[in-house]
Amino acid sequence: MFWFPIALLGAISQAAYSFSIKVLLRRIPPFFLAGYSFLAGSLILFSLILFSGIPPLGQGLFPAVAATVAINTVATVLFYRALSTTDLSLCVPILAFTPVFLILTSFIILGEIPSPAGAVGIFLVASGAFLLTQKSGHGQSASLHTPFLTLRYDAGVRSMLIVAFLYSLSVNYDKEVVLNSSPLFGSALILFLLAIVFLLIAVLTRSTRLFAVQNSLEPGSVPSDPPSPHSLFFIYGAVGMILAIEGISINTAYTMTIVPYVITIKRLSIFFSVLFGGLLLHEEHIRGRMFGAFVMIAGAMVIGLWG
Repeated sequence: MFWFPIALLGAISQAAYSFSIKVLLRRIPPFFLAGYSFLAGSLILFSLILFSGIPPLGQGLFPAVAATVAINTVATVLFYRALSTTDLSLCVPILAFTPVFLILTSFIILGEIPSPAGAVGIFLVASGAFLLTQKSGHGQSASLHTPFLTLRYDAGVRSMLIVAFLYSLSVNYDKEVVLNSSPLFGSALILFLLAIVFLLIAVLTRSTRLFAVQNSLEPGSVPSDPPSPHSLFFIYGAVGMILAIEGISINTAYTMTIVPYVITIKRLSIFFSVLFGGLLLHEEHIRGRMFGAFVMIAGAMVIGLWG
């Protein structure tokens, strides 16, 4: 049961990360934002390793690292693209499909199977996040087909569905990385390699041009001046700290229970993202999405108590 609050900390960190990226994409080119944020997170974690020491490394470490870095590179590109064009409270809930996909992918890759109660909790969390995508409110009843319509007309939501599937693959390899090293070292290594990849992509593609069209199409978006170098140092450090906390908490939880449970609790970040979108970004239709939030919380309680 101790894994539950640790995974919940990862959920809060994930929501804070999504909110930060949503805001910062208006001012910073996406690949530079990803690369320097990952680099900052890895340096924070490597500084902690100086005190804890390098753990024994298993033979399965580097194949698992290669797999998760490759998958997360594609997933991060699509994740940033979705956040640059679509409301935070609309696209992030699609990540709730990750635990559902994990029931299959985690069984194939790791041989992990949730209990019947755990499976019910997983589907409750996914269903709650599904309901969050509805635009109900002002006395109007919710419509279950609304999320499917959203998938049809919103490219950002479609991108996030692909991200949800990619994450259902990568998190299994994340656990392999942790089992063959440690939560601290595994997180540091993955973030460092992702930083190298994205900084190379940023230099080669000049990502400002790649995302300029998408950012200009976001409703209500106003171009902002780029931050000063001093501000960038603080921004990357803050986002890196969020990533470091998320990585340590989720990877530690992996060592205590099966991957589908950890990721299901991590997907409570959707609830916090919807709150951030409504309270801080003034996105609409938040009140009508609260029923979905309560369903998610009920699913999390089922997993925590009986999973």
